[in-house]
Amino acid sequence: MKVVLHHKPLHSGSKTRGVGVYTRELISAFHKLFPKDKLIPSSNIDYHLDADLIHYPFFDPFFLSLPFYCSKPMVVTIHDLIPLKFPTHFKPGIRGKLKLFFQIKNLKKAKHIITDSEASKKDIINLLNIPKEKISVIPLAHKEEKIPTVMSKKIAKKYKLPERYLLYVGDINWNKNVVGLVEMFSRLSDPSLHLVLLGKVFGDLPNIPEMQRVKAAINNSGKIDKIHLIGFVPTHHLPIFFRHATLYVQPSWYEGFGLPVLEAMTYGCPVASSNRGGLPEVGGDAVAYFDPDKDMEGVVTNLLASTRRRNILVQKGLERVKLFSWEKTARATKAVYEQIILK
Repeated sequence: MKVVLHHKPLHSGSKTRGVGVYTRELISAFHKLFPKDKLIPSSNIDYHLDADLIHYPFFDPFFLSLPFYCSKPMVVTIHDLIPLKFPTHFKPGIRGKLKLFFQIKNLKKAKHIITDSEASKKDIINLLNIPKEKISVIPLAHKEEKIPTVMSKKIAKKYKLPERYLLYVGDINWNKNVVGLVEMFSRLSDPSLHLVLLGKVFGDLPNIPEMQRVKAAINNSGKIDKIHLIGFVPTHHLPIFFRHATLYVQPSWYEGFGLPVLEAMTYGCPVASSNRGGLPEVGGDAVAYFDPDKDMEGVVTNLLASTRRRNILVQKGLERVKLFSWEKTARATKAVYEQIILK
């Protein structure tokens, strides 16, 4: 078997985001498990004339990421369709609408579609009119980073992590609801509690509307000195932020999957999460859920008041993460490849 995997997510701004992690870990696990088969990362798809199949591990509704013509069977991974599900918050303009038309047209030439969750599968069926038989749900995973205790203390000191803090890891797109998180934090009465916002965007501080709204929320919080913006950190530093956090909060209006929830559970951090999209499929019964419209503050407050309840979530989370692995993801993906090639 020879499959060519388009490697754009490894050489763009996406390399540190979920799609980049997915692409990198899928390649690594596939090579480890199936050394006799070939999964070749490449952007020069036409060069590989002897390929059995082409896999595009990403789909952007408003950019031409798929080819108009593909001489080989094509598999496409769609992580989510949030811009299409919430069009008032993701306005594409005339060019974006034109690109969306061609993206959907090209997508329908694919032999099969892979997605991360049942929630995203439902969106693909409803928003793109793709038959359910053409879609496979293959969850993502997280590879645990082992950090020695001595190094852990040094890393925590390097970033001046407070003793007690809520943690958020990710971006600031509308669906992430970071403004809602900051506003909720501003209402908490605990004087010793801090909020750590971690992600590349919090280091870059781009001059975009989303960041302006986050900055405004921070400035109006009355707790500027207790809100910490931390930019990109090396992968092996990330576990320390989870391990030292009092609670990880995922405030999203919607997620196709939610990798940070999986990461938090992996490193023994209790999680409070929105109940929207694919998030409950990740957390199962190991997460305390809230409706982001109304009860984020109540759920977070109750967890902060109960060490016992947080410890129960930690234990459930450590069991929950055993259901996810990149090896499982790679095996399920190979099964999709074989289903197409052997037809």
